[in-house]
Parts: sequence; C-alpha cells; structure tokens
Amino acid sequence: MQVLLLGAGTVTSRLNMQLAEQGHSVIAQIAAFTPQHIDLFDFRALVVVSPESSVSPESLVKAAERGKLIFVIAGVGDGMASWANGVGVPSIAYPPSDVDINKLYEEMRRADAGNMAADDQYRRAVLGSDMSARIQSGMAVRKIAITSPKGGTGKTTVAVNLAVALALSGITTYLVDADGNAGALQYHMRMERVNTTMIGLLRREIAKANKGVMSDVASGAAYLNAFTPLENLPTLRVLPGLITDDLGDEVLQQEGKVAEVIQGLYEAGVAAGGVVIMDVGINPAHVVHRAALKAAEGIAIVIKPEIPDLAETRRWIARMINSLASVVGKGSAHEFVGSRVKLCYNQVVGDGFKAAHKMLQQALSEDKIELALIPNGIIPIVDPRLAAQAVNSDRREDILIWRYKKEKLEELGPFADSLLGFASHFVPAVREGASRIGLLPSPTKKRGWFGKG
Repeated sequence: MQVLLLGAGTVTSRLNMQLAEQGHSVIAQIAAFTPQHIDLFDFRALVVVSPESSVSPESLVKAAERGKLIFVIAGVGDGMASWANGVGVPSIAYPPSDVDINKLYEEMRRADAGNMAADDQYRRAVLGSDMSARIQSGMAVRKIAITSPKGGTGKTTVAVNLAVALALSGITTYLVDADGNAGALQYHMRMERVNTTMIGLLRREIAKANKGVMSDVASGAAYLNAFTPLENLPTLRVLPGLITDDLGDEVLQQEGKVAEVIQGLYEAGVAAGGVVIMDVGINPAHVVHRAALKAAEGIAIVIKPEIPDLAETRRWIARMINSLASVVGKGSAHEFVGSRVKLCYNQVVGDGFKAAHKMLQQALSEDKIELALIPNGIIPIVDPRLAAQAVNSDRREDILIWRYKKEKLEELGPFADSLLGFASHFVPAVREGASRIGLLPSPTKKRGWFGKG
C-alpha cells in the first residue's frame, strides 16, 4: 500500500522503516499536512502520528473526501484520538507498544485486502458516525430508474446530478448507463479508463452462462467489479453504457440474460448497502430499458413543462400500462406505475409547471388512466453558461451539484435545493446529510427561482 506518513519524531522514523519491512511503500514522510498535499503525493493511506505532526481534523476530512484511508496514532488525551474514535477511524495509542503496532498492521492488511471501504470511511469522517448510521438506515427506494419519454429533457443531467448529490451526502451510489442508444454518461463523468461497460458486462456474462460458470455471478462480485470507482468521490461508482454500432448485437437478442444482468446490478448494489441509479433511454420497449424499468423500485420521468413533453409523457405512460396490463392485468398495471413513477419537471421557469401538470393530469384522465401523479421534482433552469461548463469543461467537479458544494455559487442555490428535495423522495435523510456537508443553501434567506430573494 502507498502510504503518506505524517510526523517528524522518533516514533515516526521507526515506523517508516517498519512499514517498509511490512511491504508498504512510504512515498513521503512530512511533518505537517494540509489539503494541498493530497494532489502533491500519490498515496492511498495516510498514517498520522499525532504528537509528532501538525494536522487538523478538517484536513483529514478533505483526505477522506478524496477516498484516502486514514490511520491515527495518538495519546489518550489527544484531541486527534477523540476525533478518530468519534468517526470510526482506526487508531492506536501513543507511544505505541508492539501489540499496538501489530494492530495497525492488521488494520492496514484489512484495507489492502478490500475489507476496509473508503466509502464507509468517507461517510464516517465527513458526516460523523451518527449521521452515517441514519443515512444508511433511511433509504426508502434503493433501485432507481431515471428515464424520459423524449430526448432533450435533461434526463442524463438529472441522473448524474442526483447520483453525485447522494454520493456527496454519504450514500454509496452505483450509477449505470442503461441507455440502449449509447448514452453520454461516460462523457458527463469525464471517464477515460473504465473497468468495463454495460455492453462488455453483458457479453461477459453471456459467455459465462454458455460455459456454465455462474458462481461469480451468483455472489454478485462480477457486478460490483464492473463498476469503476471515482478517486475524488469514493462513494460513487460508475458503469458506462452500451457503446456499440451493432444494433443487432447478439447480446441484445437474449432478453432473459439481459434481464438477469440488470437485476443483478440492482441487487448487488443494494446488497453492498448502496443505491443504484440507472439512466434509462427513451424507448420502454428496448430490451435493456424494459428490464431496468421492470426491476426498479422508483421510476423518475424527467420532462420539461412543455406541450411536446406532456404529449410524449401521456403516450409513454399509456404504452407502459398497456404493456404491463397484457401480462398482469389492468389493475395491477395501474398499481405498478402509480406506486413507482415520480415526475420530475426540469428546466422550470417560475411556476409555469403547474399549468403543464394540470394539462397532463387531464390528458391521462381522458385516456381512462387514473394516477395520483404529483410533481415530485421541480428543477429550475440553470444559467446556460454554468450548464455548458458542467458538460464541456475538463473538470468533473463542474457537474452542477458538485460545483455548488465547492464554490457555493448563489445562482446554483435553487438548483441544489430543488435537486435535494427530489432526492429526498428516494432517501428521506439525504437533506440532513447534505446540510451536514454544506450542500444545502442557507435557510436564512428565501430564494426565488432565479436565486433572488
């Protein structure tokens, strides 16, 4: 493991040699640590010898935010020991005995073997143990499909920002590009190297099935390993999409296997304690889309409050109900859609969405579709300059919700507040976690749609 060792005394110097003997690589030993050192050194773990170094808990939180593992050596009355114990960071006594040192090595071996998760340490260090526990236990909907009845509604933008918002708030989030038309999620996330893609995973699992090799699939390891973790946000993992020019690709003809893989991705993410978000294409008849929608616990339909979007949403819902009704009956089809669908109006100006929503309800009633749909999400329009930078810059942190956390741009305040309101329909405790990390606008001043009081 690559270690940044923090301290300048005799204990630190002795530990430097001992870590090397244990097979670890000490890339540097420094006396003081600030967030700037995170980019200066390439390390996975930070070992802090508190009495012999200068570091603040705030700096360690910044390191945890970037997915660095933290180990602390501190005296009983040391404030650093209290902080480490309070947030669940591994710590041993100072000066350490041989038993203590062996305990440190054991913790580091656990981390090296993948038994100490960076996402869990992120949650504990950034939110605190109490908030971490509430976040983990308060998830109402863990399998989420984000879709739209037509292109150009900002579906992928909502999916990406929702995933980043949940991840920043301490929720381990698995983001999947399940758009059968080769979605753009990989570009939104600025991912150059990935473990695999959705089409690659499908091909691999079909090859395994043909050979009768299913143990890896059954354990869920194959699905979790398909996701690519983000170094600068350890609570977010991404699986890019169906990048193929072959619309008749063999894997897309095997509907049963496609459904098994989609279900496996959902189940693996949930079993690992996370939330799975699938960015689903506009055609619910596509084999991948159909599987993702069928297995979802929550289906967010992203639309703009405009006539073309309303008309396509009316058709989309009717088509989905009719498709389900042929299998499970009309009543069950209405129940399935009504209990899962959540409307998200995007790029909203003022309160114009109200009239649009009333028109949609009237249109569905004319089709004899009685659904108690409400506007679960009302996302205001964003400054076009910021929206363009969110997609076109070379910085992943320019994604709108991420940028708001880092820069607190006033014009992004209404977007952040509205997005987290939408997220709370899936994870009710998310706003509490978001508030803890400074992701919510200040409640002291009421904002208008355009960030003005």
